Amino acid sequence: MKTLIIPCGGKSSRFPNMKPKYLLTHPDGSLMIAKSLSGINMNIFDRVIITIVKQHDEDYGSKLILEQIFYNNDKNIEICILDDFTTCQAETVIKTIEKKHITGEIVIKDSDNYVEISNINEFNNAIVGLNIETFYKEINRLSAKSFLIVNDQGFIVDIIEKKIKSQFICIGIYCFSDVDIFIRAYNKIKKNNENNREIYLSHVISYIIGLNEANFKFIEAQDYEDWGTLDDWKIVQQKYKTYFIDLDGVLLKNRGKYGLKNWSNSMDPLIENISIVKDLYSKGAQIIITTSREEIYRENINKFFDDNNIKLHGLIMGCNHSCRVIVNDFAPTNPYPSCEAINIKRNGDLSDYLF
Repeated sequence: MKTLIIPCGGKSSRFPNMKPKYLLTHPDGSLMIAKSLSGINMNIFDRVIITIVKQHDEDYGSKLILEQIFYNNDKNIEICILDDFTTCQAETVIKTIEKKHITGEIVIKDSDNYVEISNINEFNNAIVGLNIETFYKEINRLSAKSFLIVNDQGFIVDIIEKKIKSQFICIGIYCFSDVDIFIRAYNKIKKNNENNREIYLSHVISYIIGLNEANFKFIEAQDYEDWGTLDDWKIVQQKYKTYFIDLDGVLLKNRGKYGLKNWSNSMDPLIENISIVKDLYSKGAQIIITTSREEIYRENINKFFDDNNIKLHGLIMGCNHSCRVIVNDFAPTNPYPSCEAINIKRNGDLSDYLF
């Protein structure tokens, strides 16, 4: 048996005055818990178990929401409900193992990040991580990560918490060939944990490595997005903003419906502004174009976008030639200001206003 465990037994204290963080809505519309699982192949697992606590279920209906999310999933995802919050992620895993009678191989995946990985099934004992020297994105809160000491053969020699000791970091997927290895190591650490310090999963693996009970391979992920703190989550929200961008005077030199150069015969691009919009799109922003041009011009506009390799999410035609107002609600999960306005001088440089 190969079981995937997603522990959500904590209080989400880093996300104050909000629902449990795994129920927060990612900017792309999916809930955090669903987004966190979208980068891995679920079909390699015999069981998938999400562990939550009773209070979250009573206060927010977590079990029902998770069932609604994963009802049509090919895997029969199980919900494990614990009576109370746990002191650490490792304890959540232990209680899940006990309550759901898990045997065989286990893989533990954090609920508060996105990891894209293709070869997780190749190794029985492994940690998924990144090489920060070659990864193409900036890593937030680098000093707060777990650092991996990896030898020339690709095996992990040690794990060091919150100290920059190598170019390899752990990103929250841990693989164990036998659940009993995990149980023995956790119980030994807990027995000697006189100060009741938080037991990280990295502590468990470091203990196993130190006793030479198993060798853990380093597996490099293809992509990663971190939501471990509210600040991390806000950074993601910023990247995925929705931009309503006027066509004439922002992406095209402004023209009117009539005259020598008009909507029918003139499509002069503002090259620098188009480049900025392409960059926003590539980073995750949603691009919606607005224009006063009527519906009969849609085909020509779409051809212009295609010819200039401009990707967008929507095109709203026939807007009034007047002030445009966006109204949006704000809340702790979508903080104030939840909408903004930029007034750009006609045919001006968009970079003067966005950056």
